[in-house]
Amino acid sequence: MKRFPFIRTGLIFAISPILLAFVTSLFQGGSMWDEGSGTGGYIWFMFLTLPVGFFLVVVGLVMFVVRRLR
Repeated sequence: MKRFPFIRTGLIFAISPILLAFVTSLFQGGSMWDEGSGTGGYIWFMFLTLPVGFFLVVVGLVMFVVRRLR
């Protein structure tokens, strides 16, 4: 059975709104921090993605420690 990379997935999921705002601001030509241009609104999704990403990182770290202690 292949192991799921919880830590890497959690980190990517946590910062995904910033990456999405950056990429869309490149195409629209605005600032990624300006909420009025539309691309800055993606950063508000961090209220959801940061706790979930943090939880995935903690699960991954606990699994890593348990595997090391065996």
